[in-house]
Amino acid sequence: MRWKKRLVKRLAAPGTAILDVGCGTGEFLREVGREYGAWGIEPEPEAARWARERFGLNVQTGDLSIVQFPTGSFDLVTMWHVLEHIPDPAQALTTISGMLKDGGRLLVALPNISALDARLYRAFWVAIDAPRHLWHFDRPQLARLAEKTGFTIVRTGMMPLDLFYNAVWSERFIYRVRGWRQLLPAVLRLPLAVAASLVYGGVTGKHSGNYYVLEKKKTNTN
Repeated sequence: MRWKKRLVKRLAAPGTAILDVGCGTGEFLREVGREYGAWGIEPEPEAARWARERFGLNVQTGDLSIVQFPTGSFDLVTMWHVLEHIPDPAQALTTISGMLKDGGRLLVALPNISALDARLYRAFWVAIDAPRHLWHFDRPQLARLAEKTGFTIVRTGMMPLDLFYNAVWSERFIYRVRGWRQLLPAVLRLPLAVAASLVYGGVTGKHSGNYYVLEKKKTNTN
């Protein structure tokens, strides 16, 4: 959470307004709420209730098709591993664009289907997460979606813990399907997959998990 907050502080000045879409039980909002005006949307009622009652957060129950805010309400919208779950990503980004001020930013974290560990583990790559993940993106695909919905990608980076999580749980998935004979191969495969993916991601920018900063195009008033 502290790492996420440091990233947010590079994108939005303290005191500005942030919306977290799919905020869960509110831990991220609690962290940034000390310095920002923070709001959340969460479709799971019990998680939203927990965020409101436990942390006193401004969290509305619902999704982007239900919950509405006035046009230009926010300087930054965040989606931490949420976009891949949404049935209509284009409509979601269009809705978010309306909530953002001109020049406002959308911070999206996603698994990267073009990452090396995704290619190594293939059907066992845990971040495929079917059927909960409805979509998978790499940068060119997200860039096309951004252009279609009035955004431009201005920055990308690595989600630092995603590779380790994805590799460990992919190995567990293999073990559950293929049994104890996978224990010895896993001892060799896991560190190799992590090391190779770190190098590949560092060279290509295709990490196991990427964040993307999308900037809303300014409205032409001429």
